[in-house]
Amino acid sequence: MLGRTSLIVFAVLVVSVPGSAQLSREGTSLSERAVKGRKVFEDRCYVCHQKDSNRVKEIAPALDGLFKRNQLVTGKPVTAENVKEIIKMGPTPNMPAFRYTLSDPEIDDLIEFLKTK
Repeated sequence: MLGRTSLIVFAVLVVSVPGSAQLSREGTSLSERAVKGRKVFEDRCYVCHQKDSNRVKEIAPALDGLFKRNQLVTGKPVTAENVKEIIKMGPTPNMPAFRYTLSDPEIDDLIEFLKTK
């Protein structure tokens, strides 16, 4: 029984070690900033920007491949600065502006994560 308990404790420690490399969907390791950005995405963005085949109506577009697209919903080219502006200002009535609830470093981390999607 002690062996099983030790294995569980070890697994929890390995998974929760801060700063450890985590894998992106493509299997490449994420930078520390992208790992922080994924946390921001999961806390703030995922609810509306998730892919969910059971959803009847799409709330917001999925962000997979965002930095491979030609333009944003605003019609502007996809650049880190333009994405940052959208996150801060909320370009549509359905998208909240996060300029008061996310810091610039959090937004920059989020953008680093979105580049990996």
